[in-house]
Amino acid sequence: MKRKYQQLISMPASPMTTTTFTNHARTVVAYHGERILAEVPTLRRIGQLLLVLAITIPAFCGGLLFVLWHFAH
Repeated sequence: MKRKYQQLISMPASPMTTTTFTNHARTVVAYHGERILAEVPTLRRIGQLLLVLAITIPAFCGGLLFVLWHFAH
């Protein structure tokens, strides 16, 4: 596991620019975030719940607005 992490996040030989640092930081956060979510099933379920809510709540609100608009005419 450690070897994969070292290959995934390798430090550049040249001086680190802002863009390079941003990409490196994003990779580190994504890697550790995935490891945390994989180890804690409750967090994975919360992430899935947030995804479902992000899709269903706007769909419900849109449908409700459509029905109310239909009844108004």
